[in-house]
Amino acid sequence: MPKKFPLSYSRVSTFKKCPAQFEALYVNKSVVDLGSDATHYGERVHKSLEMYGRTGDESELTRETKKWKNIVDRIKAQGGERYFEHKMSIDTDCNPCDWFDEGVWFRGIADVLAIKGNRAYCGDYKTGKSRYEDAVQLQIFAALVMFTFPQVDTVCADFLWLVEDRHTRLTFDRVHLNTMWSRLTKQFDNIQEAVDLGVFVAKPSRLCNWCAAKDICIYK
Repeated sequence: MPKKFPLSYSRVSTFKKCPAQFEALYVNKSVVDLGSDATHYGERVHKSLEMYGRTGDESELTRETKKWKNIVDRIKAQGGERYFEHKMSIDTDCNPCDWFDEGVWFRGIADVLAIKGNRAYCGDYKTGKSRYEDAVQLQIFAALVMFTFPQVDTVCADFLWLVEDRHTRLTFDRVHLNTMWSRLTKQFDNIQEAVDLGVFVAKPSRLCNWCAAKDICIYK
């Protein structure tokens, strides 16, 4: 069986926005996304909250992140096993594997993860304003948690909109895992087909001005 192209939610999202951008970033790697002020801000927030979650040391919190200390505290108070910026990766058989394994197929990082018995909470920090709430990302996180932790039967997957002080939460049960993953893989198959054929059709949009590949794109 041919090796599948390694994916993640961000890669799936990029392909959905523009296959040509996906090709430039991840296939031929002709460009590097250096990020923006917004993405750099998000990285700082994630790192600060990660380190506070891991150590409990309030000095890890910054002027930007002190106001969200209570969110991390509530998650830590849930008890059980707690993880911060936890890497999960699976192979084509949906078995857990190392992040850089030869056969790795899908990767994801849980900003916060709490495992208690057969239940799990998986939270994803959002540092921008909510424009849309992509249930696909929550489904992927829930599936990766259940693939990685076979004792977990129920996953509460949560977008934590920090600036707006609200959340988007969906609950998933293992009894629906196979059906959910089967539907998701239909989207992944479209990406694999593009990789196999070497055909990546550009999707010009109002987002082109912020694309890392805009300087080499024929549609600019």
